[in-house]
Amino acid sequence: MAIVKEMNSKFGLTLSYHRIVAFNINYALKKAVLCVASYYTKEARKNHSVPLEEVDIEIPLDDYPLFLNSNPLEQGYLWLKNNVEGFEDSIDDLDVIEEPTIIEEQPRGESIE
Repeated sequence: MAIVKEMNSKFGLTLSYHRIVAFNINYALKKAVLCVASYYTKEARKNHSVPLEEVDIEIPLDDYPLFLNSNPLEQGYLWLKNNVEGFEDSIDDLDVIEEPTIIEEQPRGESIE
């Protein structure tokens, strides 16, 4: 999933494809942080271009409960569109460009061959 919306970067470039690339929830501190990567276009993302901008956005404590008992990525996109200037009136892009890499944990004491 991603958000399609033309926005100016801090370098003055117009970036139009934005996706959450990392999400961190600290349950002990009740803190959540989204990392949003922005690309020139969707085609640039499909071609595995490096994002031109990455921004960490801390979720305010009052909004932290929104991320409990929900899909944090879906809630993250919804939160961005409702709370971050520039993301209002954006379009959801539901295309899956690539499947996420899943890293399986190995039991302690076993090696990966």
